[in-house]
Amino acid sequence: MRQIGLAILSCFLLLSALDGPVAASAVTALKVFDKSFDRQTQLLTYELWNESDKTITAWRLSLARSDPHGHAQRSILDQDFWDRPLAVESRSRVGPIAPGGSVAAQWRLESGGATPGPSALSLEVRAVVFDDLTWEGEPDAVAVILESRVARVEEIGRVLADLEKQEHRLRSSQEWSVALKQQARALKQQGADSESPSAGRREAAAVLSATRLELAQWLENASRDIALSPDAAAAAGFLTGGLRERYELGLRSTVGEELAADSVGGMKGGER
Repeated sequence: MRQIGLAILSCFLLLSALDGPVAASAVTALKVFDKSFDRQTQLLTYELWNESDKTITAWRLSLARSDPHGHAQRSILDQDFWDRPLAVESRSRVGPIAPGGSVAAQWRLESGGATPGPSALSLEVRAVVFDDLTWEGEPDAVAVILESRVARVEEIGRVLADLEKQEHRLRSSQEWSVALKQQARALKQQGADSESPSAGRREAAAVLSATRLELAQWLENASRDIALSPDAAAAAGFLTGGLRERYELGLRSTVGEELAADSVGGMKGGER
C-alpha cells in the first residue's frame, strides 16, 4: 500500500534525526517519588510525576541495585504507552501521563534463592518522549523507544492492509472465520522469530515479536466473533475499522499530527 511506504519513510527520517553526535539532555520532566521495596513480595513500588507542560507517552528507567554480598546489578525498563488512554490520576493504570499528572507503578525484582533482596536501590529516569515527539534524556535510549514504536505500528499497518484487501470479498461468516484463523496462525509463527530482519535492534525485534502474537490473538478472537455474525461483510468492516483507528493513532505517534494527516488524506486505512 502506498500509504504504508510513505509512513515507513517518514518514521525512519524521524529516527535518523537522532543519529550522530547528539548530546544527552537532563530529564527534568519526569520525577520518581515514593519509592519503596517490599522484601516479602519482591516488589519495587514507585510513583512517576510529570512536571512538564506536555503529555509524556514513553520513558526509560534505569535501576541500579546491590545485595548484602556487594554484588551490583543494573536493569533497564523501557515503557511506551502511545496506544493507551491518559492516566489522569495517581493510582490509575499506567499510561501516558498528562501535565501535572502521576501514575503508580510496580517492578518485580528477582533476587533468587534465599537472598534477602537488595540492600541499596537507585531508580533513575534516563529518557522521556512527549506526545509531540520531542524528548529529553539519552539520544540512544530515545532512538530505541521510537524504533520499537515504529516496528509495532508498522506491523499493525501490515495486518490492516491485508484485511483491507479482503474486506470486500464475498464470503460467508464461516469463510471469514477460517481466513482470520489462518492469518492468526501465520502471525504466531512469525512472532516466534525474534530475529526479524526488519527490526535492527534487539529491543525493537522483541516488540515486533510481541506485537505479532498480540495481533494473532486479536485475529483469533475476531474469527470467533465473525463466525457468529449474521452479516459477515458488516462484521468484517467493523473489525477493519477498529484496527484502522488504532493504526492512524500509531501514525500520529511516529510521524506527528501533520504528516499523519497528509499520509491519511484521501486514502483508506493501512498507512504505512
